[in-house]
Amino acid sequence: MRKRRNIDLIVIYIVTCLMAAWLFLLLPAANPYGLRRPEAVTVTIEPGQKAAAVADEFVRSGLVKSPERFLKWMTKLGFDRKLKPGSYTLRPGTAKQVAEELRDAKPLLSEARILPGALFEEIASSWEGEGGEKLFRDALADDANFPSALRVFLPKEAEDRFLFLSPDTYAVTSGDSAPGQLVRSAARRWWIRHEGDIPPAATSADLREWGVIASIIQKEALFDNERPLMAGVFENRLKKNMPLQSCATVVYAWKQKGVKRTSLTYDDLKIESPYNTYKYGGLPPGHIGVPSESSWKAALQPQQTDKLFFVADKDGHHVFSKTYGEHLAAQRRIGGSK
Repeated sequence: MRKRRNIDLIVIYIVTCLMAAWLFLLLPAANPYGLRRPEAVTVTIEPGQKAAAVADEFVRSGLVKSPERFLKWMTKLGFDRKLKPGSYTLRPGTAKQVAEELRDAKPLLSEARILPGALFEEIASSWEGEGGEKLFRDALADDANFPSALRVFLPKEAEDRFLFLSPDTYAVTSGDSAPGQLVRSAARRWWIRHEGDIPPAATSADLREWGVIASIIQKEALFDNERPLMAGVFENRLKKNMPLQSCATVVYAWKQKGVKRTSLTYDDLKIESPYNTYKYGGLPPGHIGVPSESSWKAALQPQQTDKLFFVADKDGHHVFSKTYGEHLAAQRRIGGSK
């Protein structure tokens, strides 16, 4: 009798253990150590996003419970300042578990952004630590990355080809192939947007010059509706062998020397640089940033005008003038400095 009782107790003990194990595996509250973790969640880390913001996003996505603990583990594991943008599929768990997974994971897709006015160096820095500038330069130098119909217009220099990338946000896979993917997508979009705007007799040299003008317009005009008229002013000044006198090119000249300028004095206009269009006639030797779609369209289809001058008011709008006297009067009215 005692023997049967002992057998019954053993059976009850085994069943109890099995039920406890089943609960431990299936119920999240009973499974603090994640032996069987919940379904995976896809979360995106934006370019330039700080670790603290990522921690908050992971909490909102249900991946972790405490942003402070997750941030602590990212710091402890040494990648809080080395976060790679992109989409990740991870499973909820403890702060340590998710941090370790994120550290070892590769993004499924990354976002590569080209903002209007961006510089070559700014885009190349997106792949910092992976030979980004060389990879990006090589991708631009490869004709195969551009639509076949666009190749006849391509400049020889890789940095000049940067003009033919359309500002937008693009999805690319991670790794060394990302710059090439970006160039292919952005160049294809540029061609789709501007193929019909290119004059029939245009040459490669023409298109490069229009691209340089478009890059200046991009930096000068805040409002799209002013860009075609501004292009017309620049076209008139070039035809009359007048210096462009673009403040944007002078700002760029100072930037090349490592000096940031948001406004210019008369002394600033004396800087020695081929990009100083107050000092040197014609176009500068290269672009000063990637043009937006509206800036390109303005440069390719400038508005016919007799205006030769413009000055910005305090709101960023411009007053356009035909004569220098009118221009000086406009400056006095609005307190402009251009």
